Amino acid sequence: MRIRIISLITYFLFASLGLADFFSKNENYFEKEEGQKSLIGFLSSSENNSEAQWVLVKNKIKNKEYRSAKKNLKELYERWPNSLEAPGAVILHAQILKDEKKWDSSFNLYQYAIDNYINRLPLYGEVLAQQYDIALSVMEERRLEFLFGGYQVPEMAIPYFEKIIINGPKWIRAPEAMFNLGKCHQLAGAYEEAITAYLELTLIYPEHDLAEQALWSRIECLKELRKKYPISPQIMNRIITASTLYLSNYADSDRKSEIIFLRNELYNFQAKQMHDQAIFYEKIARNDNAALKTYQSIVKLYPKSKYKDGALNKITILESKLLNRQSGNDS
Repeated sequence: MRIRIISLITYFLFASLGLADFFSKNENYFEKEEGQKSLIGFLSSSENNSEAQWVLVKNKIKNKEYRSAKKNLKELYERWPNSLEAPGAVILHAQILKDEKKWDSSFNLYQYAIDNYINRLPLYGEVLAQQYDIALSVMEERRLEFLFGGYQVPEMAIPYFEKIIINGPKWIRAPEAMFNLGKCHQLAGAYEEAITAYLELTLIYPEHDLAEQALWSRIECLKELRKKYPISPQIMNRIITASTLYLSNYADSDRKSEIIFLRNELYNFQAKQMHDQAIFYEKIARNDNAALKTYQSIVKLYPKSKYKDGALNKITILESKLLNRQSGNDS
């Protein structure tokens, strides 16, 4: 009985503080009414209205009491989510976390501001800029620098750039976010995903300064894929298509000679493939008709290749051979 009386006294004590639900079985105890204090609020210094709480926070930041200020900021936008000070409190909390290089927590808090106060953020572009800055930091951050200079994990920034593009599809720096999304995929060896990001940039922002670099990076990704699949006709055709587009759009580019060299190498490689195919038909399969048609295709499709003259010679020989065979059959 004594224990039960003490429990009831304890319950009513917490009830008077607005914390009775904390000890109930109702899972909604996490939700607070406007202005209701949290447990943390009772254990730390706080005020009874959002205006006073905001003054308290600014004084703590002025005195560089950042740890305590973060608690008060969180309490402000949780206790008074509809107050005038709430959006600024979220942004300020995110900025402190960013200064502490707590990238994920800071980015998510900026996202919280966008999700809950998008119409109350006068400097929406600045919030996107902060998220973009975090994404770049994650992309370029070197981990374990004490160990042979460290290493980078750029793919960890991919979800950040993806979220930024969704948050601000028409933002002035959206093309940069798209480009860096492609770059992260490229550095991680996910070349198809990188190509998709670069292609999206060139399609949506064809006149942007990064469009040329995106197209070139797309070609570089295709070249890497060709190393994995050196005889893939699909990849070679995709390189030819991308390089044709590059020469058409950026005829005066410094990379023009490199593009032409690449196309010539592909041209000769494809001609050699067809030449090898013709030899197979002629020497292995003993199919003179198929060999003749393949040699004729070499002359038609690759007239500037080194295999043209040999193909012309083979065409003369095979046509004569087939004619003689036909004459023998007629007799």
